[in-house]
Amino acid sequence: MLRTQNPVSVIIKMNTVADGRNSDSGEPAPPAEPNDGDVLCRARELQAEVERFAAHVASVYEGYFQEFPKKMHISLYHDVLSEVQNLENDINSEDPFSAHRISSSNLPYLHAVWSTAKNSKNIIKLRHPVFSGPFKRRILAPGIRIRDIMSQGGSEPKRNQSGRSVRIDVISDGGLSWYKVSTITNRRLLFDMAKEALYCGDGDDSDSSNDTSEDFSDVPLVKTARNLKAISEGHQIRNSTPALCLILPRIFEGEHAEIDKIIKVCRDMGVSVSCGKKLPPPPPLSGDLLHEMVPSPKRNITSQLNIDTSVLVALTSDISHFRVIPQPWFGQSQKDHVDLETHDPLTPQLCSLLGDHPLVCTKEAAGSLARIVHTMGTATENARAHLLFTPDDTMTPEQRIEKFRALSIHSIPSNLRLPIRVFDSETISNDEACHPRLNAQIQEKLNSLAQPGRSVFSTGWSQGLTTITCNVCKWLGDYPIPMCQTPMVIKSPWTSRP
Repeated sequence: MLRTQNPVSVIIKMNTVADGRNSDSGEPAPPAEPNDGDVLCRARELQAEVERFAAHVASVYEGYFQEFPKKMHISLYHDVLSEVQNLENDINSEDPFSAHRISSSNLPYLHAVWSTAKNSKNIIKLRHPVFSGPFKRRILAPGIRIRDIMSQGGSEPKRNQSGRSVRIDVISDGGLSWYKVSTITNRRLLFDMAKEALYCGDGDDSDSSNDTSEDFSDVPLVKTARNLKAISEGHQIRNSTPALCLILPRIFEGEHAEIDKIIKVCRDMGVSVSCGKKLPPPPPLSGDLLHEMVPSPKRNITSQLNIDTSVLVALTSDISHFRVIPQPWFGQSQKDHVDLETHDPLTPQLCSLLGDHPLVCTKEAAGSLARIVHTMGTATENARAHLLFTPDDTMTPEQRIEKFRALSIHSIPSNLRLPIRVFDSETISNDEACHPRLNAQIQEKLNSLAQPGRSVFSTGWSQGLTTITCNVCKWLGDYPIPMCQTPMVIKSPWTSRP
């Protein structure tokens, strides 16, 4: 029960202004309202910056195999665009209430969200709804999991669950950090506290004592922090809970003991709270800043790529290169694969990633593909396998690519480096120079893998190479592998073979 002081006196003090300052909050009296043109100008500047951000996201993901990150800004952009349109309409309106609508614009909140985004790195989503429970178990949060492969996880609510979601303003650090912005003011927070005191007790100062336990649980800001904490704990990203931060740009610490207590209650829940003047100013938007906000998904990919058997199968299979008609003898996995290729073909995605990189694989991976193709491959699949591996001094790289193009309905880039060079993984694993990279944890995990997976990943880790795979790496766990050596999953699961 909140009984710190008489709630009526709180309300009276909140409405007392002396010498141009609020006697309770210490805040300056509200400044003169900017003219309508200034408000609209700020809104348009915000719109221009968000549009520049959108262009940057589209640029860094151009030609990449994932498309949906390009839309990470859509919700914020629509909110900004709507605000600009409303301001334009109200400024030119003769409606007597238009001035009130302009003064109560949502622009301060949108600016606060954008300022938070500009101070964040590796952004995943802006203004993104996450499922608010109840949780039967922890669900996957949106974010980067395996080597810059972004996942929506299980967080995004379905259309019929709109009442069971909360919008997180900025999801950054690859999904590890959640930021929620509130433009509540000192005055509003004091009013909320006074309101709860009126409802919870008689507020008689004579009854209060130093050992009275203060109950802030019904104060709206505390409720918000508690709910957000519960929601974040219902999610997981890389086997951890997203760190939660409340951004309160219009709350100022050190001016009211009551407000400081509320902030402390939120922090004691495990919620980080950033207020007022302690917030870093938003940096000017620049090319370097944009690359910090949304870095290129290819930034950690090594120049040479290690290819596993699943990718070799993908590059060889008729299902990946032709429009295959399902046959009666197809299993369900092959039928699903044919349907998936119709809507989301894999070959263009693979080629966009592999192009302009020297390609290597282990002899175990190449041998596995050879057995598959020789046992059950079609004539065209055998021809592709030959072009992928077999050296031929009579054929130029350009001629090899032209022959490969003739065996596919998809566009094969001229910068695809063929043939693929085959490593001797046993020689590599016995190289003493590679031993420091293969510590005891990694060796233990490698020993649990069957061939050719063991040779593929031991080569990637020992040589410091990015490994490209179409298989889910559930075995990877939280092993401390450098990002460039963590397997990159293109699409999973790869259930069909030629």
